[in-house]
Amino acid sequence: MFKKMKDIALSKAAKIAINIQIKEYGKMLKLNLDSKQKSIEMEVMLDGEHEPLSVHVRNYEMTEENGKHFLKVHGVTTSRAWINTMASSYLEGKTFEIPAEYAKILKVIV
Repeated sequence: MFKKMKDIALSKAAKIAINIQIKEYGKMLKLNLDSKQKSIEMEVMLDGEHEPLSVHVRNYEMTEENGKHFLKVHGVTTSRAWINTMASSYLEGKTFEIPAEYAKILKVIV
């Protein structure tokens, strides 16, 4: 029960943070994190598109090193074939730093 509430809170916080970052490209409609499975489901409506983009992250890892927080994703698939190819090349297994202002939120929730 607590884990589900934590996932809902984290999903809402992440959705707000991501919408701020992507506002010039579109809007995140849905974001669901499952901390038990370490997976993410999201839906994004990109400007100029007629249908939302669905994204599934099979597995994610969050780590902390020297006071900085990082995210690594595995198994990214989307509803667009060309984005699957890009995700495989540019996201799969790569580590990305989480900006400090969002890392603070993660520390409280995760």
